[in-house]
Amino acid sequence: MSGTRNILLVEDDRNERDVALRALDRAGLGATVSIACDGQEALEALGLEMPEPSPGRPPQPRVIFLDLKMPRVDGWEVLERIRQAPETACIPVVVLSSSDREADVRRSYELGANSFVLKHFDARGPGTYIAEAARYWLDLNEPPPARRPT
Repeated sequence: MSGTRNILLVEDDRNERDVALRALDRAGLGATVSIACDGQEALEALGLEMPEPSPGRPPQPRVIFLDLKMPRVDGWEVLERIRQAPETACIPVVVLSSSDREADVRRSYELGANSFVLKHFDARGPGTYIAEAARYWLDLNEPPPARRPT
């Protein structure tokens, strides 16, 4: 898994997605970014809507950037499902939110988020916060060894 440079960006707001994609591109991380426009699409992209584990499951991302407030399935439910499934439980999840409410931050960590990053304007360039977080998870963090099927 340490060789993969895949990011799953789960964001329902088109403007926020565009800012994130431009920032990741400017950062030159060499990562492949997949987009899920809501929580349901995220669960499908992670193969968590399949009834049983199968060889047809998509490759897992190195890191997931997850918005909280989305239609259909919200970020908290996605986070819970990620942590419950053995095949995704170890994938780092970075919550991206415009909310700085203490309750939102606390709940995200209680459900298993690895990081909570506030969406904010950065004078160095829009979306710099996501590029910096992605650099950490792709280049500095050493992920756990891949689990072998039992």
